[in-house]
Amino acid sequence: MMSSLNPDETIDDLDSYKIIQRKNGYRFSTDAVLLADFILPLKSTDSVIDLGTGSGVIPLILAQKSSVQKIVGIEIQEGLADIAERNVKLNNLCSRIDIIKGDFRTLGTDLKSVPTTKLGKGVFSVVVSNPPYWKPGTERISPCSEKAKAKMELTCDLAEIVKISRYLAAEKARIIYVYAVYRLKEMLSAITANKLVIRRFQFVQPKAGCVAKRFLIEVGV
Repeated sequence: MMSSLNPDETIDDLDSYKIIQRKNGYRFSTDAVLLADFILPLKSTDSVIDLGTGSGVIPLILAQKSSVQKIVGIEIQEGLADIAERNVKLNNLCSRIDIIKGDFRTLGTDLKSVPTTKLGKGVFSVVVSNPPYWKPGTERISPCSEKAKAKMELTCDLAEIVKISRYLAAEKARIIYVYAVYRLKEMLSAITANKLVIRRFQFVQPKAGCVAKRFLIEVGV
């Protein structure tokens, strides 16, 4: 198991699963874990897509904590998509999780080789994303390109994420995000623009008595 690691990687426990991560590059945060728990419960008949799956942590948690049989993770960064694919294989989840390397904004162009049964209009009953929170110019950009793209809106923005979520969502689907409180108004605006309605909302406090910096939100078609 350890021999499959690259020199710049670690292998860590994820409850009963294992997850490969970069030593100094992108590593998942508690936001991803909170989001995965917010999604539950899931039915075995659900179909889930994770937009910007990173190392595949959300699909791994959902597979571990539910009986759902169809989970797709899409990731634009080739290095992270490779790690996500290896994490799926490492945990023997190839029959339940598909990882797709590509840009979800360009469905129908550079993803033409992907069967429409995997990615297409109205295919998924659950759409989830832990997207980049920061606009360019609002925070220092990490010198690590992988971290920068995961945290900063360099490859996609909030409006694009909500728009593609709406495109992928089936009738009566659940669309679920974790996002930064300072951009709540923008989130609400994007939800309204795409004719979505709020079903659940929860502020996330880092600890009791602290100001919430994140929120969890579920919207529907």
